[in-house]
Amino acid sequence: MALSFAVVASSSSIMCKATNANNHSHLQDLSYIKRAALISDKSAGFTSPHPNFGCVIVTPSAEVVGEGYLYAQGTKPAEVLAVEAAGERCRGATAYLNMEPGDCHGDHTAVSALVQAGVTRAVIGMRHPLQHLRGNAIRVFRSQGLQVDVLGEDMQSKLVEEARKACLLVNLPFVYRAASRVPFSVLKYAMTLDGKIAASSGHAAWISSKLSRNRVFELRGRSDAIIVGGNTVRRDNPRLTARHGGGHMPIRIVLSQSLDLPEEANLWDLSDVSTVVVTQRGARRSFQRYLASKGVEVVEFDILNPRDVMEYFHDRGYLSILWECGGTLAASAISSGVIHKVFAFVAPKIIGGKNAPSPVGELGMVEMSQALDLIDVCFEQIGPDMLISGFLQPIPDLTPTIPSEDETFAIDPTVAPFETSIIFFYKTWDHYGAFSNFSPHPIQMPDEDGNYVTWFSVEHYYQVLPIIWKLHYT
Repeated sequence: MALSFAVVASSSSIMCKATNANNHSHLQDLSYIKRAALISDKSAGFTSPHPNFGCVIVTPSAEVVGEGYLYAQGTKPAEVLAVEAAGERCRGATAYLNMEPGDCHGDHTAVSALVQAGVTRAVIGMRHPLQHLRGNAIRVFRSQGLQVDVLGEDMQSKLVEEARKACLLVNLPFVYRAASRVPFSVLKYAMTLDGKIAASSGHAAWISSKLSRNRVFELRGRSDAIIVGGNTVRRDNPRLTARHGGGHMPIRIVLSQSLDLPEEANLWDLSDVSTVVVTQRGARRSFQRYLASKGVEVVEFDILNPRDVMEYFHDRGYLSILWECGGTLAASAISSGVIHKVFAFVAPKIIGGKNAPSPVGELGMVEMSQALDLIDVCFEQIGPDMLISGFLQPIPDLTPTIPSEDETFAIDPTVAPFETSIIFFYKTWDHYGAFSNFSPHPIQMPDEDGNYVTWFSVEHYYQVLPIIWKLHYT
């Protein structure tokens, strides 16, 4: 059953006195935006494939009167919940949104809820990452007379960047997925102080402490799926459950080229969550039939590699994936460029062993200068262990690169500089600077009567546009 949550602020809510109702304090704006990001993160793992949305409504006297967040796919938007919680006190208030509303399927529920409630100002942490949705809600807000301030655009400072980063972090899977066309992928492993993930015998229970393992369960609960390789299934016979007493349970995915897997394994037990086995085409047909009889889904690839597998699960709508594999598969995933972040739990233990496995296998590097440096590294002590995390790929900058006048003229010499048709042209410059109107997503565009019509993609719209124009104007 789908659930929705809303919070009505009590007298204990954070309140900041403003000397003038129209003097919106810079620090207040940032604290409320951070609050919107914080509550949006409560539903991490449940909203996929949608982002995490949070909304905080504040009166001119700086009183929080309503909060809401998108709890799960198909539930009420965060903005609607916040408006319902605030009631009539929305009039003249400011709405703080960690992300620009998406208004999927053209219903404009989130936007219309704030407009109709009488909200007069919206502070937005970041624009929507998807090109076909980016800026739409902002334009509607402004067309309805709302003052709109976007962090990093209308508001700029070091503190603003910190608040904007908070909004980015709660939706990293969505941001990375929008930019890279693969799910946001995190490589997680636990190792001893001398860099081993198991003893020479293969025994690995347990390297890290119970507190660290509980953190892993939290990571699993925030993910759409967990990936392991065939070696992990054979040696560890894992369950790969979140084990947190209910809530979101990620899909289990097994990558095995040869399908040399045991007939009895915990992953073939689908009583709690399903399992997908990904393999090379034609591998062990009889075992594929056996897995199918157990209810396990089998997906075949002509050539099994992490990039193709991730693109496949991207197309299936997966937002984030946790890799809990051994060193061989981890190295292949890193080499394929599909790993975005690393979580390494380091235990204060030494196991030794010349043949003891390490967390990452052969990458083909022969000099230390070739080593991959993590970005934005964080250190956190968890019981006796140290958690080291960082990004292998930088957080994408989704702001389109607008070409210079000379670059525009080089592409199309017939276009005069600053011609108004450029400003209102629907096509866009992508974040690589390329002129493109490609988008795999449907768009909503008004017809000649002002009614919104769904087109399968931007291309479909532009292919039909000349015909519409000719029929309408000739």
